[in-house]
Amino acid sequence: MKYGVQLFSLRSLLKDEEGYKKAFESVKDMGAEVVQLSGGKPISPETIKKLAEDNALEVCITHDPFERLKNEPEKVAEEHLVYGCKRVGIGMMPKEFRESKDGVMRFVEFLNATSERLKPYDMTVSYHNHWFEFDETDGKRMYDILIDETDERVMFIPDTFWMRVKNAPIEDYLKKLAGRVDTLHVKDYKKTLGLPLFRAVGKGEIDFESVLRVARETGVKNVVAELDMSPNPLKSMRFSMETLKGLKAKIEG
Repeated sequence: MKYGVQLFSLRSLLKDEEGYKKAFESVKDMGAEVVQLSGGKPISPETIKKLAEDNALEVCITHDPFERLKNEPEKVAEEHLVYGCKRVGIGMMPKEFRESKDGVMRFVEFLNATSERLKPYDMTVSYHNHWFEFDETDGKRMYDILIDETDERVMFIPDTFWMRVKNAPIEDYLKKLAGRVDTLHVKDYKKTLGLPLFRAVGKGEIDFESVLRVARETGVKNVVAELDMSPNPLKSMRFSMETLKGLKAKIEG
């Protein structure tokens, strides 16, 4: 497995080319091997390619807007191929699909159709969860519907924090998704005064040694540290990467 950083965590830097340069250089200095890109990108695919090459960092996956994947997946694919990324991620299911099983099934159809449209580019689409996918509709968790009803080419990006929020067994889901996880999002969880808080990896309650052992056994390719909110994102990402490097040495010998 390769370890790295979801650059969404450092989004305060990602306003222009100079900010992207600082972000790439910073995560490389932390020991990252891969990065994930998310959202709208104010720099060209060619600039991303150069930054990735200059810092020997692979762009392992992205999160791209639902509307772009719905309306212009071919253009998205062509941009990705410039900087050598063959995995397109969707960060969240739009609200219109979440309110019934029929809605979830329409989203399944979208994922399957997008997978087919990306196939000529030898690319895959991946879905990233939040908390609501572990709510039930018609007696079944939405996440289980997504897993069971999508084509096997549709991939997943499990997020450890949001799974822990809903007490969904992380290791069990990794086993169920064996072979269908490109990238695992790792961020820690801690409850304070009854509220779940985002924490850097190693500062919360999740047993990441267990999670990463199962991830390795089930074919996860990339593990990226993420933190949705932090008073000092660079410091938090550095702490997460130090924790992950220690766990990697322990797990892989």
